[in-house]
Amino acid sequence: MIQKIQADELILDLIGDDERGYDFITAEDITGLKNFQSEQGMITLYLDTRPERLQVEPMLLRYKNLVARQRETLTDRNELLLFDAVTTHLGKLIEHNLSRAPMGRGLVIFAAPYKFSPKRDREVKYEKFLIYHLPEAPTDFLAWGPLPVLTPLLIQLDEHEPTGVVLVDRRRARFFVYYMGEAAEYTISEVDETPAKTKALGWGAHNHEQWQEEHYRQHFRHVIEFTEVIDRKARWKWLVLAGPDEVPQEIAGMLPKSLKGKFLGTVNMSMHVTYNDVRDKVAPLVHQAEVQEEREALEAFVGELARSHGRAVAGLADTTLVGQQGRIDTLFFPPDFIHKGWQCGRCQGLIADLAEAPPPVCIYCGSDRLKEVPDVVSLLAGQTLDLGGHVEVVREKENQAILKNHGNIGALLRY
Repeated sequence: MIQKIQADELILDLIGDDERGYDFITAEDITGLKNFQSEQGMITLYLDTRPERLQVEPMLLRYKNLVARQRETLTDRNELLLFDAVTTHLGKLIEHNLSRAPMGRGLVIFAAPYKFSPKRDREVKYEKFLIYHLPEAPTDFLAWGPLPVLTPLLIQLDEHEPTGVVLVDRRRARFFVYYMGEAAEYTISEVDETPAKTKALGWGAHNHEQWQEEHYRQHFRHVIEFTEVIDRKARWKWLVLAGPDEVPQEIAGMLPKSLKGKFLGTVNMSMHVTYNDVRDKVAPLVHQAEVQEEREALEAFVGELARSHGRAVAGLADTTLVGQQGRIDTLFFPPDFIHKGWQCGRCQGLIADLAEAPPPVCIYCGSDRLKEVPDVVSLLAGQTLDLGGHVEVVREKENQAILKNHGNIGALLRY
């Protein structure tokens, strides 16, 4: 029986079978990408892999169109040779592997070459080559440059925070995480060695059963203590309790304040379930919580808009402006909302409104070095995340209707 364990001593290894094809993307993965820079250049590729999209527009065709548009921006001969070699390799990978049995609802590839051999059939070796399958469909996008483009990926990570799942009966506990559309199990457990029921009769049996019930409660307390430690280490957003009979409800009544605030509900489940059983049982609870959270955040946004001097703004121009001031707490927009804007070459400030032409000079520093950007919304989202804010991509149709009444984009403000 585990008595005491410290969060800094805990190693949270995971096992799962990745049936749906979504990938767990860790904080370490993101840190590695944020700190990475390629001297040669690198491809960042996002593709929508939903079956309904693939039936209308094949993945390979959309990829080739993205490559053609990016290629037109390159002029250096050596850079073009390397770009062509990398994109040709990725095209073959998409054609022969990724498009035949697409996993997830979206795809992102980071491909940074370090060696290129034109004389060996344009063979490319990579300094970094990563493929992630995503639970949400991103907008098709391809970029070539020294740094990876992380904003679409960071938005999905911000939306899909991990949910802890504790599966427990009167003798044992198993610990899972539901994250990015999949479930996996931590390679740790808690086991109580309480003896089985006595065969004695009368007062002896009665006393033994009382003693046994106290051991069950002690087991539950150990499970809760262990859950608190895992939560501190794993930083779960929500918690689901699962198990047979009334056990999850019993433990729910014993949760401390730190876990009650994360508690979503209970699920009746055998102790012998698979990862995918856990996923399928827990997913509806998490989806319902996400929809409710999205609705409550939007209601708070609309309420603040209605107040004089309320802490909210709506519309592309005003939202972009407060983003430059670092005031956004939560940014709202639907997944298909893309709009061009301008970025200052001196201060990197973003400017956007519904006009077709840019202002004569940057409204922040007065520079005339303004360049057009095709999607100012994603740049604003990335900036919001970098400054510690949140991004809420409004996916529910009813919630999108609320946001549409306010220009399809808006923000709750810190001040």
